[in-house]
Amino acid sequence: MYGDRQAARAYLLPMAHHLGDYGLGSIAEIFEGDAPFAPRGAIAQAWSVAETLRAWCEIGADSGRPA
Repeated sequence: MYGDRQAARAYLLPMAHHLGDYGLGSIAEIFEGDAPFAPRGAIAQAWSVAETLRAWCEIGADSGRPA
C-alpha cells in the first residue's frame, strides 16, 4: 500500500462498514485472516479504533480533509 492512497482506502473501506456490524460504533479486536474476515475477540478495542483512525487521517493528510 505504500504510496498508493487509493489502494489503502480500498483496504480501509470495509472497516467503515464494520462500525455498524459487530460492536456498534466500534471496531473488533481482531479479525480472521481468511475471507470473509470475521471479527473475533473483544467487540470494541481501543487500539483497533485508534490505528484505523490514524491510517484514515494519514491517507487524507495531503488533501487537507479526511479520506
